[in-house]
Amino acid sequence: MNQVTGNPVWQDLSSDWLNWADRLAPQADKINRHLIDALELPKLVRQPIHHDDAGLRVLDLASGVGEPAFGIARLLNGEMPPSSPDGESRPVLKGRVTATDIAPGMCHGLAVRAAQASLANLDVVAADMQKLPFANGAFDAVSCRFGIMFCDDADLALRECLRVLALGGRAAFMLWGPMAENPLFMAMDQALRDVLGIGFTAAGLDPFGFASPETSVARLINAGFEDVSLVTHVPRGRIPQAARFWRPQMEMLFGPHMRKADAAAQKAIDERMHANLSQHIEDAHFRVPMCFHILSGSRGIKL
Repeated sequence: MNQVTGNPVWQDLSSDWLNWADRLAPQADKINRHLIDALELPKLVRQPIHHDDAGLRVLDLASGVGEPAFGIARLLNGEMPPSSPDGESRPVLKGRVTATDIAPGMCHGLAVRAAQASLANLDVVAADMQKLPFANGAFDAVSCRFGIMFCDDADLALRECLRVLALGGRAAFMLWGPMAENPLFMAMDQALRDVLGIGFTAAGLDPFGFASPETSVARLINAGFEDVSLVTHVPRGRIPQAARFWRPQMEMLFGPHMRKADAAAQKAIDERMHANLSQHIEDAHFRVPMCFHILSGSRGIKL
């Protein structure tokens, strides 16, 4: 599945993403904070070279139907933030977020949800991250959650991110770690291949193109970024063992195939998923680890 203009797959998945958006929002917030922290927005707001009186300008790529764009927009609403745990005051953050996605259906759903959430400081633009329709240096920060790996030419997309960053601006990317360290994806790939004859490879999906920390850091440096950092996170949820918690990810990645599956196939998929993940059950709860990286870097200040 490539992030190129005209690819219908993302458009075909829009309804699946919208179906799960509100229910997944609380869970998304828990991991989005790592991505947002890597943007170092409080640090950027102290550097006048990066913004004007209107505040910070943040670009979110592959926004899907809202996250993390919504969370960043709320953070930039201009309200006085609480003090840090050590009592240090934090700067007031204000600004606008431009949320983008290549699929018009995603953008429409995103715009509707933003209006419902009264996010007045969020704009929606359909955009291919390999050819961004923005001027050089247009943004102080760029974020992308689980999107860059699906580009046809991810290195070109990284260079585009650098181009639209202002001097000293920062970009942060959330990336899946190796499949072997993401049991949910391993189980999903096996179950779907067994029942429907389609897994990640057959579907043209490669979520793990940035799984290697060393390679990912090198790619960001080669794109021209400085002050590059990568942090790996391996959280574990705690979900009742009767829950079909794999359904959101499965439908958002394989929606068209899941919709064509009959009741017997659907049941067989769930049975295989439960069996494949049963080793992670503790005290009647699934404790399945997930592995993701936060890769970030800055555009150097060269006057």
